[in-house]
Amino acid sequence: MAKKKQKTVDIASVDNVNTASPFAQLPASVKLPPVSLAYLPFGLLIDHVSSFLKIGALFALLISAASFIFGYAYICTVGASVDFPCAQESTAIPFYLLLKYFLIFLFAIKWYQLLKGANLNLKSVFSINRNEMRAMGLLAFLLVLNLAPMLSFYLLWIRDPNPDVVVEVTYFAIVSTGFAVPLVVLRFYSLLGFAVDGKSLPPIKYLWHLTSGNTLKILIALFFIFFMAFFIFFNFYTNILGAVHQDVLWLGISSEIIYEFLLLLLMCLFIGHCFVQKQLLFGDETHE
Repeated sequence: MAKKKQKTVDIASVDNVNTASPFAQLPASVKLPPVSLAYLPFGLLIDHVSSFLKIGALFALLISAASFIFGYAYICTVGASVDFPCAQESTAIPFYLLLKYFLIFLFAIKWYQLLKGANLNLKSVFSINRNEMRAMGLLAFLLVLNLAPMLSFYLLWIRDPNPDVVVEVTYFAIVSTGFAVPLVVLRFYSLLGFAVDGKSLPPIKYLWHLTSGNTLKILIALFFIFFMAFFIFFNFYTNILGAVHQDVLWLGISSEIIYEFLLLLLMCLFIGHCFVQKQLLFGDETHE
């Protein structure tokens, strides 16, 4: 597909005569194409749908098995009394969450490598090196930062109003900054590609200048993924809740596998966005 040539930053061509760092000079901002930014993650998923069905099904089964073993299957969270082997205590939930999100982040990094053209087999999917662990840690950190609005909302919800207006306004102003954190973090998703490749991460100031003027474009592109996530999981929840008393054992098994598969599907779209953002910003070829 012919594409309009986009101004990008080639990090290999940055003048670094006086310094070893390719990020020594602050760049001009790159104007990201909003349409490409929005649809390319979906195009990448469609182009690799057969690989996703194979790898996604494998990881969905593994995550589901962990959920069954620990007793935290999806059907146990629907808010209805069901005859299904659910955990009676929450003492094991930290271990379950650690295992579950380790598998999800491992899948995400392997998916990024697949988008870069890596040929994955059963051995390479479950082999982990230092760069991949570093990339998984960075991905976890970025996603945790995106949860800042939830923390802000909780702190504002539980707070009793202070009669001192100055204290109340100050507290509200400080805590409310958490709602703006995702608007800042979304400009740094391209860092994931550097971590996957085992390269040095660009300085925050460098990437801030590079993505200047693109916050709204990135936000709109991510909106489609977030809207799809809300639509899918809300409808999935209501359908499961409506059928919770029909063949509970089969419903519990099938709903868990489908839920994890859908979760991995949305993770693919998010990773696709990170991939596209890096390609468009740093001048690599992005194929639909």
